[in-house]
Amino acid sequence: MPTPEQVRAAVDAYVDAYRQDSRAALLATFAPDAVWHDPVGAPPHEGHEGIGAFWDTVHTMADKVVLEPKDVVVCGPEAAMVFTINAQTGDTTMIFDAVETFLVDDDGKITLLKAYWDMSRARPGT
Repeated sequence: MPTPEQVRAAVDAYVDAYRQDSRAALLATFAPDAVWHDPVGAPPHEGHEGIGAFWDTVHTMADKVVLEPKDVVVCGPEAAMVFTINAQTGDTTMIFDAVETFLVDDDGKITLLKAYWDMSRARPGT
């Protein structure tokens, strides 16, 4: 089982990949066979290929996406993060409230990520 520090480091690296706007850094946080549900209820993104394709799709809709964590709680090999998503396109920013849950393996890689957010609750940024 990963240590709480490994789990927190995986979440921090995931958030930092968005800060860097780095597809490679994001993929490095995931195990090769990871599954990402974003949002929950949509078809999952599987493996580095599927996760990379999801990153590419998101970046056709927004120039940059920044995650602002409000709280991260680690329990065993899992974590839950409450945060806001700031999706920037040109001079416009849309803000979404969100929660993500992470399952991290013994190597400190994300194996399962579930994202919970609601487009109907998006609001313009200032």
